[in-house]
Amino acid sequence: MIIAKHLLIAFSILIAYSCIDEKIPTLNIKKDGAIGWKEKEECNIIYSDSQNIDELKAKIKCRGGMSSKYYKHSFSLELKNKYSLAKLSHDDDWIINANYIDKTFMRHKISYDLFREMNSENVASKSGYINVSINDKYEGLYLLMEEINASMIGLNKNDTMAMLFKDPPIFKKERMTNDQNSLNYYQQKYPKINKLDKAYYIKEFIDFLFNTSDKAFSKKIDSWVDISNVIDWHIILLFSNNGDGIMKNFYLYKIDKNTPFKFAIWDYDHSFGRDGDNERNLMERELDCNRAILLERLSKISEIGYLFKLKRRWFELRKQNIISFENFDKHINNNDKRINKEVDKNFEKWPLNSKWYYDDNDYNQELDLMKDFVKVRINQLDEYFNNLYIK
Repeated sequence: MIIAKHLLIAFSILIAYSCIDEKIPTLNIKKDGAIGWKEKEECNIIYSDSQNIDELKAKIKCRGGMSSKYYKHSFSLELKNKYSLAKLSHDDDWIINANYIDKTFMRHKISYDLFREMNSENVASKSGYINVSINDKYEGLYLLMEEINASMIGLNKNDTMAMLFKDPPIFKKERMTNDQNSLNYYQQKYPKINKLDKAYYIKEFIDFLFNTSDKAFSKKIDSWVDISNVIDWHIILLFSNNGDGIMKNFYLYKIDKNTPFKFAIWDYDHSFGRDGDNERNLMERELDCNRAILLERLSKISEIGYLFKLKRRWFELRKQNIISFENFDKHINNNDKRINKEVDKNFEKWPLNSKWYYDDNDYNQELDLMKDFVKVRINQLDEYFNNLYIK
């Protein structure tokens, strides 16, 4: 019995070490000609991990807004058939994120993982690491992410009130004239806008946010947004200090006619010690969540009790050890075990002193920057919420 027990322990240790040493999967994109930006074009991919080597038919295109200026490009990948990449759920729609500006390759991933950890109903992409080649030429370490779409979120496609928008400008009272598709101004992703345009509903929401009286806002806000979800979104913004995430960098979705809008987070590489332009920021510059009219009105109308709920939720997450230095450090260490043998090769391809970076920090220095930031930020927010007087 004792021998069997010791064998079981040894076997468990062996499994643990084999998981740590398991190699990052590889994705070799085979395509004639360059990968374009407009439409997905046919390609084959050869996927390889510790158990499989498979050739899959797919379509691919480059993707990105501001990040398109970087030499290392991200891609949208659509497989012909659903397949599990990097041990993630079987799917056919994937984002191959270059994660270029974040030398840790972790800011997206940790933000998403924490947001889901806060509440199992919070939506953020599950992700994993992958080495990418194009026609056998190494292109670097990438973060493979689930694409946020109707299926991934679980929208009720039989309900005509199910909808999904990416970065809709809901916190801007006046219509924007630049950088928006005039044929799909609110960036409706589901349903397809040529089948069922939901712009009228977003306009009603914006009118509610900006033009209702405080009394009407207090009475009806629960029918428009899921307050618990908004609170978690607010907290991940505060904790990460992601100023880019206030007015954009989110998906807005409604599962069916019986549910209010909820927020799914997206694009969090500028966070945890870095600003939107990649400048170092250990809280020398603090985000202002009240730039979003929703958060401003929720915070200022005392009848809603929003600040009380926000404060209570902060200390609940602290007590649960979800927001703590120890938990954040655990996330860093777990990711580091996966990629620390891969980053040097990536930075040989994409040098650390590129003109796009504010400084020449290396991978380990950037990890330390994130840790230093979290220590500072948790102390700040503990003090803020402890001293927050609520009438």
